[in-house]
Amino acid sequence: MVNKKLSRSLGPILGIMGFMLGVGVLELPVLADDNVQANYAYSNSTTSAAVTYKDYGININKSATQNGFKVTVEKATATKHKLKVTLKIESEKSFEKMKRNNSIFEVTYGKGDSHSHTNSRSEYINDKTMIVTLEKDNYEGEYPENGEMRVDVVLSNYKVNIGIDIPVDFTESFNNIIEKDISGKIPEFDYTLNKLESDIMGTRITYSKPKRDENTEDKSDTLFNSAMVLKVGDKMYKTGSNGSYSGEDGVSIGNYESKLATYDKVKDENNISIIPVICNISVDELDKIYKQDINKEKNISKETTNNVSYEKNFNFTDGSKGEIYKIERNDNSIKVYCKGESEKESLLMVSNIDMNYQYIKGNKDNVFYDNDNVSFYKDQKESLGYIVEFDNVEKDKIVELSFNTIIKNADKYKLENEIKLSN
Repeated sequence: MVNKKLSRSLGPILGIMGFMLGVGVLELPVLADDNVQANYAYSNSTTSAAVTYKDYGININKSATQNGFKVTVEKATATKHKLKVTLKIESEKSFEKMKRNNSIFEVTYGKGDSHSHTNSRSEYINDKTMIVTLEKDNYEGEYPENGEMRVDVVLSNYKVNIGIDIPVDFTESFNNIIEKDISGKIPEFDYTLNKLESDIMGTRITYSKPKRDENTEDKSDTLFNSAMVLKVGDKMYKTGSNGSYSGEDGVSIGNYESKLATYDKVKDENNISIIPVICNISVDELDKIYKQDINKEKNISKETTNNVSYEKNFNFTDGSKGEIYKIERNDNSIKVYCKGESEKESLLMVSNIDMNYQYIKGNKDNVFYDNDNVSFYKDQKESLGYIVEFDNVEKDKIVELSFNTIIKNADKYKLENEIKLSN
């Protein structure tokens, strides 16, 4: 019998992902203290470079009103194991004047959904309108193709308790899925790879890990900042851990996911693989490195090209050098070209570079950019060069690039052999 209690814990967002058994999903406050505004519009498709991919979400637009608040369930998307719902909350009063604690946002769907936790994040359209995105995983069971979905919104301080029941049909998205049994091992973690699943919300790789013998060394601490890169054809993607749960005989079952590597991008590719990136730095060492570098980061000299601010040269602790050697910007995408003095340094740089919109004091525009929304690949004109693409970037806004400072210690990293998941 499977233990229904998920093993989840919060971990720092370091590198591509925390390649640690118990890393879970960080819940962002739904009613944040900062009145951040964001541009908001629905689209029936998503765009990557010159390719357009279909949006399989279903439009709902069902509302309920109570005590000056209007809650609208606008859109929902689901697969066998994932659920995503978008809400719009409108208030007669400014959100700046609201008490924002004691709020609950929950979505339930299907019989096996009660033990899963709803994660949420919010964006402000203006001072009276907020968009809330709800996401939920169900990896021990499966969501049904169609049925009754319920959304509950509780704002205790304002006596708002709204429940909305909605009939939904996700048949189209459920039909677009690839499921394949795979085999492979990652000895450093004692992981056995079991299954590859790709659907309209991303690609997941499921693994199992035997119960640890108490007499053997636990490597979780020193491998906390290790990573895994998903390679689909010529494109590579960041992955993140969805945590794990305990199965029979203490065997742990978990998965790693790339949200960007969706079904439409994977379905026609025959070459799919992963590249484990092993980091032997303990959590205590990570803390010391960040404390040492926090003041240095403030004094880094940056260049600006096409409204992109970046550190052109990157110094590794062993004396080797890395660089960003080219920036390209189109209407809604940015390409960053970077390289080190070895394949390992180049891959570390391209997979550990993040972007955010520049913060301007007094300006309430959103500074957050979803860095899961990136892919990278080899530069065919430069032997050690890689190109990282940031898609769906707001046009003309100033952005800032930064590297994860931990990768300066490249000598603490090791690239494992690429593991083929298909042929």
